[in-house]
Amino acid sequence: MANHPFFTILTASLNNGATLRKTLESIKNQSFQDFEHIVIDGNSYDETLETLKQFKNTYNLSWISEPDQGIADALNKGLARAIGRYVLVIQADDQLLSSKSLENVYPMLRDELFDIYNFPVILDHPFSGKVLLRPIRILWWNHFKFIFLHQGCFVSQRVFKEIGGFRKKFSIALDYDFFYRALIHGFNVKFESYPVSLMGGTGIGSNQDFLIRRLNEEILVQNLNEKNPFWRIAQLIFRMFYLPYKIYLFQKFKSHF
Repeated sequence: MANHPFFTILTASLNNGATLRKTLESIKNQSFQDFEHIVIDGNSYDETLETLKQFKNTYNLSWISEPDQGIADALNKGLARAIGRYVLVIQADDQLLSSKSLENVYPMLRDELFDIYNFPVILDHPFSGKVLLRPIRILWWNHFKFIFLHQGCFVSQRVFKEIGGFRKKFSIALDYDFFYRALIHGFNVKFESYPVSLMGGTGIGSNQDFLIRRLNEEILVQNLNEKNPFWRIAQLIFRMFYLPYKIYLFQKFKSHF
């Protein structure tokens, strides 16, 4: 089982010692154990390595710790070592939702009928509490905004073999770029209704500078990948309204706290 796991779980980490323990515990305690967990650490100087050592030999966990060029580079290092049939990214402030998350998911994926299985994710928002994020089931909406959260996406190894891993030029929208390429290549998607993970909400996404950087990266993703003239024009029109709208919402939301 250790040599041929069904799932590979990847975790990129850099000085996430404060949250990593909960991530590791949520994965270690799975009732379904046919998986490997690979942590790719960017040479942390906090308690990350000590925490990883405490989990050594308690489940199928491996890790490397060395400097990298960001999250995409770290995840690609993990992909180079991954041998599971489906890959799930659970970052160092995320958790699997329950001890039965993989057990509940496995029967849906067992026959490997779809390239990507897209599950809901629960966001642990610092102000609003736990919020259920359901996948947008309209695939064409991906032309405008990302519809895949990697904490809820089980991706077949055949997808990575065909289109490669994550582009290092993206520090924020690397998942949007990856799934954009996957859809362009025609990989099929199955939407499910069972939430599988808890996504941390206390990261760098809580400020306006991050919002603008993310939107700029999303535009770059679209410019790099979209070849259809209709969608390119539609994206230009969409951008005229979307950025001012998002900044307005951000300011309105922020003023309540």
